[in-house]
Parts: sequence; structure tokens; C-alpha cells
Amino acid sequence: MNIGIITYKTHDERVLLNWNFNSLELFHIISNDKDFVHFEIFDKNNNRLLTTHYPHAVQQVVYVEVVKIEKETEVTGITYDAYRTPSTIRKTRVRWNVNGSRFRTKKRALEYVYWKNRRASLQIEWFVDRR
Repeated sequence: MNIGIITYKTHDERVLLNWNFNSLELFHIISNDKDFVHFEIFDKNNNRLLTTHYPHAVQQVVYVEVVKIEKETEVTGITYDAYRTPSTIRKTRVRWNVNGSRFRTKKRALEYVYWKNRRASLQIEWFVDRR
């Protein structure tokens, strides 16, 4: 059975990759935990099979990248009118950044994140023993 290791800044956590493994919880940890460093999967002979840390990726190791969405706002103009409440109106442009790609709408960005993370999930599920 393969063993997954979640590495944090202060400690390591071992995870059994059996029928009880949930990849959505792993993605939540990867994208939201501030202390998270990387995730790796090892086999019985202590050979690295999968990693989320690029320098550890060699020829036989699968590199998985879990993406997350980031909001970028840019102020394009400010209009001032003393007789209006509020007196200043700011015009902003919102863009959604995902892994270097920029999207105008959040819906398209979420679709892109869903498909990229689904591909990563399928690569991780390949090493999970569901017997």
C-alpha cells in the first residue's frame, strides 16, 4: 500500500492511501493552509511516486500542480461629485488569476480551476488502493 506524506513547516503527517482517502480534503489543505509545504506519495520500497514540489520531480516521479483562484482588482478611474453621496465613485476592473492565466469572469476561472484540479485528482487517485 502506498503512503502519502503531507509536509508542514513544523511537522510531517502520514496519510494512508486506502478506501478512506479523500482528495478534496487534501486540495483544501494545499490551497488554504499557510503552513503547508508539499505532498508526496511513496511506495513500499520508499520510492517517490508523486510530488507537489517541483524540485523533487525527476523522470519517474509524477508532478502534480493544484491551482487556486486569486482575485485582482484595478482602479481604472475615480469620479468626484460634491453633491452626491458618497462623493467619490471608483471604477474598478476585476480579473481572476489562475496559475498565470487571466480571466474576466469568475465563472470561467472556476471552470478552469475545476478541470485542472480534476486532472490532478485523477493522477493522485491512480496511486490510491481502493480495495
